[in-house]
Amino acid sequence: MTQTVLGQAIKSIFLDLIWEILYFPLWWYGPGLKRVALYTVNSIKNTEHSLGISIMYKNLFKPMFGQHDRQGRLISFLMRVILTLIRTLMFVFLLVFNLLAIVFWVILPIFVAWEIFFNLGKIWS
Repeated sequence: MTQTVLGQAIKSIFLDLIWEILYFPLWWYGPGLKRVALYTVNSIKNTEHSLGISIMYKNLFKPMFGQHDRQGRLISFLMRVILTLIRTLMFVFLLVFNLLAIVFWVILPIFVAWEIFFNLGKIWS
């Protein structure tokens, strides 16, 4: 009785392991890629929201702190231009990073499989 239970347990674990190995590429390029893409889109939206780039562009020509004189308008415009450029550069950097993360997600299994087969070929020859 114990041998059959143990045999069934080993068989079940072995079949589950085989299923996980075979299902991995389907998950990686299906639901896994969808999760990464949704996370990236949400990250880009949150980054734009936290940096307030659209608000900076809308208020570019409005004076800060109600300073309507010439010096106040000039200083406000220059500060907003500098802040807008810095925030836009930060956003572009984070956008490129997020897009590279998606590319890395897609290419990583292919690269790993290539390296495994390439190195196994060197071992066997």
